Amino acid sequence: ALSFFEQAVTPKDRAALVTFHDHPNLTSKYSNSIAKLAGGLAGLKAERGTALYDSLVFALYYFNGNKGPRALVLLYDGQDEHSNFSWEDTLEYARRAGVAIYTIGLNLPRKQDVRRKLEQLAQETGGRRFLVEDASELPSIYETIQKELRSRYFLAYQSSNTTEDEEFRFIDVKISRSGVDAKTMRGYYP
Repeated sequence: ALSFFEQAVTPKDRAALVTFHDHPNLTSKYSNSIAKLAGGLAGLKAERGTALYDSLVFALYYFNGNKGPRALVLLYDGQDEHSNFSWEDTLEYARRAGVAIYTIGLNLPRKQDVRRKLEQLAQETGGRRFLVEDASELPSIYETIQKELRSRYFLAYQSSNTTEDEEFRFIDVKISRSGVDAKTMRGYYP
């Protein structure tokens, strides 16, 4: 994680660190100081249960008020056991947050439902899911995420849909150039 911060955080960027077990914990507030971010990682260990959904909502809420491109990188190796938020509520909150979520499943059992949920979070928000068997694979994943974050574009359009409903509206971005891939959130709420 520290190597990701070292690669990705420039003087113009800000990053924060939220760790979690049975509840989320903001271990480093927004900063572009690698030393401060490293301090948030110090002493980190796996213990107690897991509250993934609560922690995702907490982290996404922490983004409120921040302008510009926003992304969340989630490294996860378990199953939610302690959250008050349901999966459906968490996914709905992620859709509304406008934050691309990059999920990394570390050594997850093949039949575990969390693999599908990590994929859905990434797809719905314009991020990407990665599954790795060993922590030694993380540096190349972090490099891929860093490259994607630096190659993002901001596109805007005016919808022709004038209905006043509050329903989720899907977005479909198509690229006419071959060999190019576009990732975007699946839609938005008016």
